[in-house]
Amino acid sequence: MRTTIIFALAAFAGLASANLLVNGDFEQPPSVGWDTFALNLAGGDTFTWSDTLGQPTPGHAVAVHKYLANNASMHQTVDIPNVNLALTFDARFRTGGGSSTCWPVASFVVRYLDAAGTSLGNTKIYLHDQYCSWAGSDTQSLIDITTPGVWTPFTLNIANELSTHLPGINPASVSKLMIDIFSYDNGT
Repeated sequence: MRTTIIFALAAFAGLASANLLVNGDFEQPPSVGWDTFALNLAGGDTFTWSDTLGQPTPGHAVAVHKYLANNASMHQTVDIPNVNLALTFDARFRTGGGSSTCWPVASFVVRYLDAAGTSLGNTKIYLHDQYCSWAGSDTQSLIDITTPGVWTPFTLNIANELSTHLPGINPASVSKLMIDIFSYDNGT
């Protein structure tokens, strides 16, 4: 099984301020501003940076691939002034294979953190196999991808997301956000 998320970030900004992410447009190599992590219980992972990943707008993009168990991630944590933020990006989500014992997920995750960096919950925009067991809750919002394999623009209003879909998270407690391009497969 395999999962892939291909991603070109446009902006993550306060409603009246500049982009908060370092190298959010990936015009520099991902090592500038972004951290990578992979947990390979089986299979492998790849991280790709290119200007030829088929994105509809000019510029660079990244791809995170995970083959078999467990996950690969490209992420960045940012301090935020408040939750009045908008996140806009283009992404293409793909998965391959899938069964009741091995299901892939390609996701873009916004993790809400307090001042100490403790997770308060998350929003996952994701393309998943039918067997995926992730479930929404008052601290986890799941947004299904409706256009798999197609470059799609996304906008996430953080304040609205918290008030509408995440009642278990106090917006005043959110001091940081982790932006996570996350590829997952639960088995082999």
